[in-house]
Amino acid sequence: MGPVPIVPMRISAINGRPVLRTGDDSVEVDSTAGGGAPGGTQRRAGWAVRREYRSTYRDTLVSSEKLIAGKWWETKGAAGSPHAISIEVGLASELGVTLGDTITWDVQGLPIVTHITSMREVNWARFEPNFFVVFEPGVLEQAPQSALLLTRVEDPAARGRIQRRLVERFSNLTAVDISTVQAAVEKLVGQVTLAIRFMALFSLITGTVVLAGAVATSRYQRVREGALLRTLGGTRGQILRIVTAEYAALGLIASAAGLGLAMIAAWALARWVFESPFGVPASVGALGALVVVGTALVGLLNSQDVVRRAPLEVLRGE
Repeated sequence: MGPVPIVPMRISAINGRPVLRTGDDSVEVDSTAGGGAPGGTQRRAGWAVRREYRSTYRDTLVSSEKLIAGKWWETKGAAGSPHAISIEVGLASELGVTLGDTITWDVQGLPIVTHITSMREVNWARFEPNFFVVFEPGVLEQAPQSALLLTRVEDPAARGRIQRRLVERFSNLTAVDISTVQAAVEKLVGQVTLAIRFMALFSLITGTVVLAGAVATSRYQRVREGALLRTLGGTRGQILRIVTAEYAALGLIASAAGLGLAMIAAWALARWVFESPFGVPASVGALGALVVVGTALVGLLNSQDVVRRAPLEVLRGE
């Protein structure tokens, strides 16, 4: 991405109604101007009208934006008509404006009338130059502006040398190292990941306890069934194979259900929250096999009495 132009400006009117900035730092819109009904002023969202905007101009969308309403400009508007802008959907909601509404900007003392032709959804979490308002080309090129350029240097020492050389060569340039911000965000994400892993481990331990309880609860039923099978001529090997197959099937169903739901949730998060590609890690298959083998082993250990106790002893206890 090349240099991004940034032009500072403020809102001076909305739909022809001037913005009034009072001494108590509140902001109101004069409803008696611009054809509005008389009756004083209308209070607007203070921060959205009071703040100084840093806007840009370009002819394309960037990767951190998504057009959700209106049309992106293809050609410059006719001379004398309001200039086209694209506004961020959250800001539009705060200002109470929509497609077709007009906003007058104070750009270094020069009023510029614009109308909203599209609304965008912006992913503010990405380390990219994002803007509330984007102008069509041919409007702000001659306005006082600064340029922003982002670059990535992995080596901290090389990053420091580049910053020093830039500042020495260009006196009006400000170099800001945002790697510390990125490191703080990565640390926060790491803590969240650790918390999620802890909860996953806690859920796994809880599930193991529940599984062990379910197996222990059915222990007497397994002993009785084993005694009946042995009375009918079943061997110990046959009974052990039946028990192993039963618990292995139980573990397979449990692992398939658990891992399937987990993969669906992970895919949904990756697709709609983090907007990143989703891949199934190789450890998923090993984890599923571990659950199946563990369930079969727990079942076999709990079923020792099925083959140890004599059928007559079990039947006498009925």
